[in-house]
Amino acid sequence: MLQTEQTLFEQMRITELEIESRKALFSFTGADVKALQSFKPIIEENIDKIVDDFYGLQTSVSEIALLIGDSDTLARLRTAQRRYVLDLFNGVYDLEYVNNRLRIGLVHKRIGVEPKLYLSAVHTLKELIYAVINCSVQDTHQGECIRVAIDKLVLFDVTLVFDTYSQLSIRD
Repeated sequence: MLQTEQTLFEQMRITELEIESRKALFSFTGADVKALQSFKPIIEENIDKIVDDFYGLQTSVSEIALLIGDSDTLARLRTAQRRYVLDLFNGVYDLEYVNNRLRIGLVHKRIGVEPKLYLSAVHTLKELIYAVINCSVQDTHQGECIRVAIDKLVLFDVTLVFDTYSQLSIRD
């Protein structure tokens, strides 16, 4: 079968069993899913501020601004980032979710985003989400549960992105 006739997860041989195994590696459980889903309405209320603040910080870094390049690309990135953040809180982390994360890795690798820049962006995004949690959740335990769930899911995502980076490096 031609590469162009397969999804990224098919090319990388990622199955539902592999996804469950990866979630287990990060102790990502049903309780984490519930914690994230419970916070989705607040994220939806704050999504524009999160994305605006994120790109305000990102475009202040000259290396990143050069990679983005123009206002049309920035607009597309804002839309994609908005979708990315909302997906973190959907509660569905299946093959489609994984394929979207693999695609993020593919795009970042193809446009030349170095891992240090990708990881710094992940850190920035987590900090912005944490700020919303800290301002919105009165219950300390609940806030901590949401932060821990975000950590686990973002690490899960990062492993997928870097698997794509390394697979592409092998092919290049």
